Amino acid sequence: ELSSGGSFVVVCDPLDGSRNVDVGVPVGTIFGVYRVDETLFGEENHPEAQALRPGKELVAAGYANYSSSTGLVLAVAGGGAPTELDLTRGDANSHGEFREARALACPRRGQLYSLNDARFDDWPEGLRRYIEDARAGRGATRKKYSARYVCSLVTDFHRTLYQGGWCGNPRPHLRLVYECAPLAFVARAAGGRGSDGLGEILNRKPRETHERTPFFAGSVEDVDELESYGDVRQGEAEYAV
Repeated sequence: ELSSGGSFVVVCDPLDGSRNVDVGVPVGTIFGVYRVDETLFGEENHPEAQALRPGKELVAAGYANYSSSTGLVLAVAGGGAPTELDLTRGDANSHGEFREARALACPRRGQLYSLNDARFDDWPEGLRRYIEDARAGRGATRKKYSARYVCSLVTDFHRTLYQGGWCGNPRPHLRLVYECAPLAFVARAAGGRGSDGLGEILNRKPRETHERTPFFAGSVEDVDELESYGDVRQGEAEYAV
């Protein structure tokens, strides 16, 4: 519940990749933090207006990745590269604690892309052409790209920050407020970027809390090249799995 009494508002996807829980695939948590803007309180504005702001106004964002180890990645506005914190092993009297492990820097270029290749025939012409060129080594680097896809956004994003390339979803499926904007904020802090297929997703002002959007995030040069193909955003589509 939002009120005028706090200094910050937090947006959160508490269990990203929840459909994977039953089969032991990594999942995660995504969060973003805005400083309360007092000008947004008033008779004409619902308290949710505090969260319906462009991602470029975030003051912090991050995610937790629950896998073979638990990692927490945090980026703070003006604080340089995002930091990964590792959960240390606890003892009989403690559950452990997070300690700084490393700063993350996304390579400017990778050799991986991450999305559901099974939907190839449903994609727009620009995206199909990009993927065909990337697979065949006809892209800007003349290197053949490989696909890596977990279907857990946090995990695919975490790998992308380390290894480069890009991950995402071309259809309007992911939530702008509490998935895409926070991860794009982290990507930018790491030297990468996030896009909706047309431009910087951090510049988009959400119209509603659960607004969905296409999303591509990762290495700057890879996301730039993808955008250059044009027509990479898929329309609305529903799939059973």
